[in-house]
Amino acid sequence: MKNTIENIYSSAFFEVLEDEHEAGSSRFESVLLELEAVNDALSVAPELAKFCFVPGIKTEEKLKVLKNIFEGRTSPYVYNFLCILAEKRRLGHFGMIFRGFRAKYYEKFKITPVTVTSAFTLTEEQKSKLISKMETITGNKVELVEKTDKNIIGGVVVDYGGSRIDGSVKHRLESLKKEIAETVL
Repeated sequence: MKNTIENIYSSAFFEVLEDEHEAGSSRFESVLLELEAVNDALSVAPELAKFCFVPGIKTEEKLKVLKNIFEGRTSPYVYNFLCILAEKRRLGHFGMIFRGFRAKYYEKFKITPVTVTSAFTLTEEQKSKLISKMETITGNKVELVEKTDKNIIGGVVVDYGGSRIDGSVKHRLESLKKEIAETVL
């Protein structure tokens, strides 16, 4: 995985920021937010994505479009990075490059993204307790993403770092059903 296009470009961009801003996370955080906004823009504007990703369109045209859309609206770091990607014909890999950069950010600043799915929106107190518990489990700061899914009936499902804690009523009912079926047979 080290030699993938996504890893090469995300690592190089991350290293540039490290060289320029050794200690603080504020520059990294603002760049991450800008990259996320660019990724969202490319995701929701298919005509922009199509234009940027089509190999037959000249690099100069892509650079003009990038300048009109992003120059002055993003930091010089992000704007110049987008231009480099266009010049190197790597703009089509932006989503994966963004995800690689985000993973490096999480690793450097010891952040674990945690997704909690519940049947209903959690209260602030519940979120606070969950964050505290997950910080204890992971040993990292937690970035909480909430989802609701009425199908789980109650309880919560917590996903983090490839692991899952399923405390949903739906899961408990399925386990009970399986246990009863095994007992009867």
